[in-house]
Amino acid sequence: MTQEQYDTSIATRELHLNGFWEKSSHFGLPFYTLIFPATLVLAHLFGYFKSDPLPFKAGEAWFIAVPLVLGCLFFFIQKRRLKFKVIQTTLTHDQIKAIIEKVAAQLKWNGHFTSAKIYEATTNPGFFSGSWGEQITILLPDNQVWVNSICDLQKRSSVVSMGRNRKNAQTIIDRIKAAQQGITASV
Repeated sequence: MTQEQYDTSIATRELHLNGFWEKSSHFGLPFYTLIFPATLVLAHLFGYFKSDPLPFKAGEAWFIAVPLVLGCLFFFIQKRRLKFKVIQTTLTHDQIKAIIEKVAAQLKWNGHFTSAKIYEATTNPGFFSGSWGEQITILLPDNQVWVNSICDLQKRSSVVSMGRNRKNAQTIIDRIKAAQQGITASV
């Protein structure tokens, strides 16, 4: 993640997808869901403009409406997954980095700090885990920790991670909150 992507992510509170391939990987399912209804609508439009309209057949509207609704639903789900979970903290950057590294070792993340305020990691779960892998992004603006975990954009497009994305984000958040409570209680 570059500084420009970091700034965009902070401004929008969403993970910035870099370029066409990351966007098409993340939003692939909504796009593919809309291919069939778009083809049907285009076929009818071409016939209409050629003055040879194709009549709508019984039930054909369902083949347009259902995938259209599903495609929109999948788009909004994927869009929501880009949002960061934000928590306030009084921990220092060194304390937060230590927590992140411990969680990364425990959950077997392959990651590193790309700058003082950006941590990026991926996972390589086994074949029977229910996931192709996750991409974890943690941003550290002043007195905050921003966490996002989505299906890995460099691997096959995936709709579900079998709870792994939620577990990745929630583990970091829980550990930071626990560490912060421990410091607050000792003061």
